[in-house]
Amino acid sequence: MSGAVLALQDQLAIEQLIQRHAWLIDHGEADKVGELFAGEAALYGVVPDKIGRAAIAEWGRQRAAMSERRSRHVQSNILIEPVAPDAARGWVVLTLYRHDGPGEGSAVPLLIAEYADRYAREPDGTWLFAERRLAVLFGAA
Repeated sequence: MSGAVLALQDQLAIEQLIQRHAWLIDHGEADKVGELFAGEAALYGVVPDKIGRAAIAEWGRQRAAMSERRSRHVQSNILIEPVAPDAARGWVVLTLYRHDGPGEGSAVPLLIAEYADRYAREPDGTWLFAERRLAVLFGAA
């Protein structure tokens, strides 16, 4: 859709989706991450790749069970472009801080990565991830 502009409410809804994904993981609610993905969605770069909402939801449940892992996903440089009336694509830069183990500990940046996303609007107007591809740019793979 060359020259197309994403409506402000759609832009905000997609940005909220992006931030909600990180917030759920960072606040021990990764078991709800599957709800943010379309039924046939895919999550690449989180080894092994997750294909389908059920596989993504299972990964979220496993991540939520890691009670001694604390993280903060700091996201920036969000760019979202429409590709069709009910589809968009986007990119998000991620700086991930993580601490594994008991106690406060210190968290240093583990990696800097980039998400390449595809978003789909459901018939009810809700935006979901159709695909997320995580590529590590610097740091741990």
